[in-house]
Amino acid sequence: MLRQRLDALVATFDVTTIEPDPLQLVLRYSDPRDQEVAGILAGAFAYGRADIVVKNVGGVLDRMLPSPYEYLVNFDRAEARRRLAGFTHRFHKTPELIDLLTCLAAAIRQHNTLGDLFLVCYDDADRDIGPSLARFVDALIGPRRTKALDYLLTSPANHSACKRMNLFLRWMVRRTPPDLGIWAFVDPSKLVMPVDTHIHRIATFLGLNNRKSADWKAARALTDRLAKFDRTDPVRYDFAICRLGILDLCSRRRRKENCDVCLLRDVCRFPVV
Repeated sequence: MLRQRLDALVATFDVTTIEPDPLQLVLRYSDPRDQEVAGILAGAFAYGRADIVVKNVGGVLDRMLPSPYEYLVNFDRAEARRRLAGFTHRFHKTPELIDLLTCLAAAIRQHNTLGDLFLVCYDDADRDIGPSLARFVDALIGPRRTKALDYLLTSPANHSACKRMNLFLRWMVRRTPPDLGIWAFVDPSKLVMPVDTHIHRIATFLGLNNRKSADWKAARALTDRLAKFDRTDPVRYDFAICRLGILDLCSRRRRKENCDVCLLRDVCRFPVV
Protein backbone atom coordinates (compact mmCIF):
# COMPACT_ATOMS: atom_id res chain seq x y z
CA MET A 1 0.00 0.00 0.00
CA LEU A 2 2.84 2.42 0.77
CA ARG A 3 4.10 2.24 -2.81
CA GLN A 4 0.64 3.02 -4.17
CA ARG A 5 0.28 5.98 -1.82
CA LEU A 6 3.71 7.37 -2.74
CA ASP A 7 3.00 6.93 -6.45
CA ALA A 8 -0.28 8.81 -5.98
CA LEU A 9 1.57 11.59 -4.14
CA VAL A 10 4.09 11.92 -6.98
CA ALA A 11 1.26 12.14 -9.51
CA THR A 12 -0.52 14.82 -7.46
CA PHE A 13 2.16 17.51 -7.54
CA ASP A 14 2.20 19.74 -10.62
CA VAL A 15 5.86 19.88 -11.65
CA THR A 16 5.25 22.87 -13.92
CA THR A 17 4.72 25.06 -10.85
CA ILE A 18 7.53 24.38 -8.40
CA GLU A 19 8.00 27.68 -6.58
CA PRO A 20 9.52 28.04 -4.09
CA ASP A 21 12.25 25.61 -5.05
CA PRO A 22 15.94 26.23 -5.86
CA LEU A 23 15.42 24.24 -9.05
CA GLN A 24 13.46 27.18 -10.47
CA LEU A 25 16.79 29.03 -10.74
CA VAL A 26 18.17 26.27 -12.96
CA LEU A 27 15.08 26.28 -15.15
CA ARG A 28 15.71 29.93 -16.04
CA TYR A 29 18.31 28.75 -18.54
CA SER A 30 18.15 26.70 -21.74
CA ASP A 31 21.89 26.19 -22.25
CA PRO A 32 23.05 23.05 -20.35
CA ARG A 33 26.31 24.81 -19.44
CA ASP A 34 24.37 27.56 -17.67
CA GLN A 35 22.06 25.00 -16.09
CA GLU A 36 25.05 23.20 -14.57
CA VAL A 37 26.47 26.38 -13.05
CA ALA A 38 23.10 27.60 -11.79
CA GLY A 39 22.42 24.12 -10.44
CA ILE A 40 25.59 23.75 -8.42
CA LEU A 41 25.23 27.26 -6.97
CA ALA A 42 21.58 26.70 -6.09
CA GLY A 43 22.44 23.31 -4.61
CA ALA A 44 25.44 24.54 -2.64
CA PHE A 45 23.38 27.23 -0.90
CA ALA A 46 20.16 25.20 -0.59
CA TYR A 47 19.95 25.36 3.18
CA GLY A 48 17.35 27.34 5.07
CA ARG A 49 13.99 28.46 3.70
CA ALA A 50 13.53 27.72 0.01
CA ASP A 51 12.22 31.20 -0.81
CA ILE A 52 15.28 32.80 0.77
CA VAL A 53 17.59 30.47 -1.18
CA VAL A 54 15.84 31.49 -4.42
CA LYS A 55 16.14 35.17 -3.55
CA ASN A 56 19.82 35.13 -2.52
CA VAL A 57 21.20 32.79 -5.18
CA GLY A 58 18.96 34.36 -7.81
CA GLY A 59 20.54 37.71 -7.04
CA VAL A 60 24.00 36.25 -7.65
CA LEU A 61 22.96 34.70 -10.95
CA ASP A 62 21.42 37.99 -12.06
CA ARG A 63 24.84 39.60 -11.73
CA MET A 64 26.72 36.84 -13.61
CA LEU A 65 26.18 38.32 -17.04
CA PRO A 66 25.94 37.52 -19.96
CA SER A 67 25.53 33.96 -18.63
CA PRO A 68 26.72 32.09 -15.52
CA TYR A 69 28.90 29.82 -17.63
CA GLU A 70 30.49 32.63 -19.64
CA TYR A 71 31.05 34.61 -16.47
CA LEU A 72 33.10 31.74 -15.05
CA VAL A 73 35.02 31.23 -18.29
CA ASN A 74 36.23 34.82 -17.90
CA PHE A 75 36.28 34.80 -14.11
CA ASP A 76 38.42 37.34 -12.27
CA ARG A 77 38.47 37.27 -8.47
CA ALA A 78 39.02 41.01 -8.02
CA GLU A 79 36.19 41.88 -10.39
CA ALA A 80 33.94 39.31 -8.70
CA ARG A 81 34.59 40.79 -5.27
CA ARG A 82 33.34 44.14 -6.56
CA ARG A 83 30.42 42.76 -8.54
CA LEU A 84 29.19 40.43 -5.82
CA ALA A 85 29.90 42.64 -2.82
CA GLY A 86 27.25 42.44 -0.14
CA PHE A 87 26.21 38.84 -0.78
CA THR A 88 24.92 37.13 2.34
CA HIS A 89 23.19 33.81 2.75
CA ARG A 90 22.87 33.06 6.44
CA PHE A 91 26.44 32.43 7.64
CA HIS A 92 28.09 32.59 4.21
CA LYS A 93 29.11 35.90 2.69
CA THR A 94 30.96 37.28 -0.34
CA PRO A 95 34.43 35.77 0.48
CA GLU A 96 32.98 32.25 0.70
CA LEU A 97 31.01 32.79 -2.52
CA ILE A 98 34.15 33.98 -4.32
CA ASP A 99 36.08 30.92 -3.15
CA LEU A 100 33.33 28.68 -4.51
CA LEU A 101 33.24 30.50 -7.84
CA THR A 102 37.04 30.23 -8.06
CA CYS A 103 36.75 26.43 -7.77
CA LEU A 104 34.03 26.27 -10.41
CA ALA A 105 35.93 28.57 -12.78
CA ALA A 106 39.10 26.46 -12.48
CA ALA A 107 37.13 23.28 -13.22
CA ILE A 108 35.49 24.82 -16.28
CA ARG A 109 38.79 26.13 -17.62
CA GLN A 110 40.38 22.69 -17.28
CA HIS A 111 37.47 20.46 -18.34
CA ASN A 112 35.25 22.81 -20.39
CA THR A 113 32.05 22.03 -18.44
CA LEU A 114 31.09 20.71 -15.03
CA GLY A 115 29.46 17.76 -16.77
CA ASP A 116 32.74 16.91 -18.49
CA LEU A 117 34.47 16.91 -15.11
CA PHE A 118 31.81 14.66 -13.57
CA LEU A 119 32.19 12.27 -16.51
CA VAL A 120 35.88 11.93 -15.63
CA CYS A 121 34.90 11.15 -12.03
CA TYR A 122 32.01 8.81 -12.85
CA ASP A 123 32.35 5.03 -12.70
CA ASP A 124 29.25 3.03 -13.59
CA ALA A 125 30.72 0.03 -11.76
CA ASP A 126 30.22 1.78 -8.41
CA ARG A 127 27.24 0.61 -6.37
CA ASP A 128 25.89 4.14 -6.17
CA ILE A 129 26.84 7.72 -6.99
CA GLY A 130 28.77 8.20 -3.73
CA PRO A 131 32.33 7.43 -4.91
CA SER A 132 31.84 9.51 -8.08
CA LEU A 133 30.49 12.39 -6.02
CA ALA A 134 33.46 12.20 -3.64
CA ARG A 135 35.90 12.30 -6.56
CA PHE A 136 33.98 15.20 -8.14
CA VAL A 137 34.07 17.26 -4.94
CA ASP A 138 37.78 16.55 -4.44
CA ALA A 139 38.48 17.65 -8.00
CA LEU A 140 36.43 20.84 -7.57
CA ILE A 141 38.01 21.91 -4.30
CA GLY A 142 41.55 20.75 -5.09
CA PRO A 143 44.16 22.56 -2.98
CA ARG A 144 41.71 25.33 -1.99
CA ARG A 145 40.05 23.39 0.83
CA THR A 146 38.39 25.50 3.51
CA LYS A 147 35.73 24.82 6.12
CA ALA A 148 33.24 26.80 4.05
CA LEU A 149 33.96 24.85 0.85
CA ASP A 150 33.61 21.56 2.71
CA TYR A 151 30.20 22.76 3.87
CA LEU A 152 29.03 24.02 0.49
CA LEU A 153 30.39 21.08 -1.54
CA THR A 154 29.54 18.14 0.69
CA SER A 155 31.15 14.75 0.15
CA PRO A 156 30.23 11.21 1.24
CA ALA A 157 33.86 10.89 2.32
CA ASN A 158 32.88 13.05 5.31
CA HIS A 159 29.85 10.82 6.08
CA SER A 160 27.49 13.70 5.32
CA ALA A 161 24.06 12.95 3.89
CA CYS A 162 25.14 15.30 1.06
CA LYS A 163 21.58 16.53 0.70
CA ARG A 164 22.52 19.53 -1.41
CA MET A 165 24.95 17.77 -3.74
CA ASN A 166 22.56 14.83 -4.16
CA LEU A 167 19.88 17.38 -5.00
CA PHE A 168 22.13 18.92 -7.65
CA LEU A 169 22.78 15.44 -9.09
CA ARG A 170 19.04 14.70 -9.14
CA TRP A 171 18.46 17.83 -11.23
CA MET A 172 21.25 16.97 -13.67
CA VAL A 173 20.58 13.23 -14.04
CA ARG A 174 16.89 12.33 -13.77
CA ARG A 175 15.19 12.19 -17.15
CA THR A 176 11.69 13.35 -16.19
CA PRO A 177 10.35 16.76 -15.06
CA PRO A 178 10.95 18.74 -13.04
CA ASP A 179 14.53 17.48 -13.45
CA LEU A 180 16.61 18.16 -16.56
CA GLY A 181 18.37 14.90 -17.46
CA ILE A 182 21.30 16.66 -19.13
CA TRP A 183 23.88 14.21 -17.72
CA ALA A 184 22.63 11.24 -19.69
CA PHE A 185 25.82 9.28 -19.04
CA VAL A 186 24.79 8.75 -15.38
CA ASP A 187 22.43 5.89 -14.53
CA PRO A 188 19.52 7.34 -12.47
CA SER A 189 19.41 4.15 -10.41
CA LYS A 190 22.80 5.17 -8.96
CA LEU A 191 21.40 8.36 -7.40
CA VAL A 192 21.00 8.66 -3.63
CA MET A 193 18.09 10.43 -1.94
CA PRO A 194 18.77 14.06 -0.94
CA VAL A 195 17.97 13.71 2.75
CA ASP A 196 17.19 16.97 4.54
CA THR A 197 15.14 17.56 7.68
CA HIS A 198 11.86 17.32 5.74
CA ILE A 199 12.75 14.02 4.06
CA HIS A 200 14.25 12.57 7.25
CA ARG A 201 11.16 13.42 9.32
CA ILE A 202 8.54 12.29 6.80
CA ALA A 203 10.43 9.10 5.95
CA THR A 204 10.43 8.31 9.67
CA PHE A 205 6.65 8.89 9.84
CA LEU A 206 6.25 6.44 6.95
CA GLY A 207 8.45 3.76 8.49
CA LEU A 208 11.08 4.19 5.78
CA ASN A 209 13.75 5.51 8.14
CA ASN A 210 14.90 4.34 11.56
CA ARG A 211 18.12 6.29 11.88
CA LYS A 212 18.30 9.27 14.24
CA SER A 213 20.94 11.13 12.24
CA ALA A 214 20.46 12.39 8.70
CA ASP A 215 23.83 11.09 7.47
CA TRP A 216 25.07 9.18 4.42
CA LYS A 217 24.02 5.84 5.91
CA ALA A 218 20.50 7.18 6.40
CA ALA A 219 20.38 8.49 2.83
CA ARG A 220 21.70 5.20 1.49
CA ALA A 221 19.24 3.13 3.57
CA LEU A 222 16.28 5.26 2.52
CA THR A 223 17.29 4.95 -1.12
CA ASP A 224 17.44 1.17 -0.75
CA ARG A 225 13.92 1.13 0.69
CA LEU A 226 12.56 3.26 -2.15
CA ALA A 227 14.41 1.14 -4.72
CA LYS A 228 12.04 -1.68 -3.78
CA PHE A 229 9.27 0.48 -5.24
CA ASP A 230 11.23 1.71 -8.27
CA ARG A 231 14.59 0.06 -8.86
CA THR A 232 15.46 2.16 -11.91
CA ASP A 233 14.64 5.56 -10.38
CA PRO A 234 14.35 5.45 -6.57
CA VAL A 235 14.81 9.20 -6.04
CA ARG A 236 11.75 10.06 -8.12
CA TYR A 237 9.88 10.27 -4.81
CA ASP A 238 12.12 13.05 -3.49
CA PHE A 239 10.36 16.06 -5.03
CA ALA A 240 6.88 15.09 -3.84
CA ILE A 241 7.90 14.09 -0.31
CA CYS A 242 10.01 17.22 0.13
CA ARG A 243 7.15 19.43 -1.08
CA LEU A 244 5.08 18.23 1.86
CA GLY A 245 7.69 19.79 4.13
CA ILE A 246 8.50 22.91 2.08
CA LEU A 247 4.82 23.83 1.78
CA ASP A 248 4.26 23.04 5.47
CA LEU A 249 1.74 20.32 4.63
CA CYS A 250 3.56 17.93 6.97
CA SER A 251 5.15 19.65 9.94
CA ARG A 252 6.70 18.47 13.18
CA ARG A 253 3.37 18.83 14.91
CA ARG A 254 0.33 17.01 13.64
CA ARG A 255 -2.36 19.25 12.17
CA LYS A 256 -5.75 17.71 11.68
CA GLU A 257 -6.62 19.97 8.74
CA ASN A 258 -3.54 18.74 6.86
CA CYS A 259 -3.53 15.11 7.98
CA ASP A 260 -7.20 14.54 7.14
CA VAL A 261 -6.58 15.23 3.45
CA CYS A 262 -3.05 13.81 3.15
CA LEU A 263 -2.65 10.98 0.64
CA LEU A 264 -0.25 9.28 3.04
CA ARG A 265 -2.59 9.39 6.02
CA ASP A 266 -3.37 5.68 6.15
CA VAL A 267 0.29 4.64 5.83
CA CYS A 268 1.63 7.17 8.33
CA ARG A 269 2.74 6.10 11.79
CA PHE A 270 1.22 9.20 13.34
CA PRO A 271 -2.29 9.63 11.90
CA VAL A 272 -4.77 12.02 13.44
CA VAL A 273 -7.65 10.06 14.93
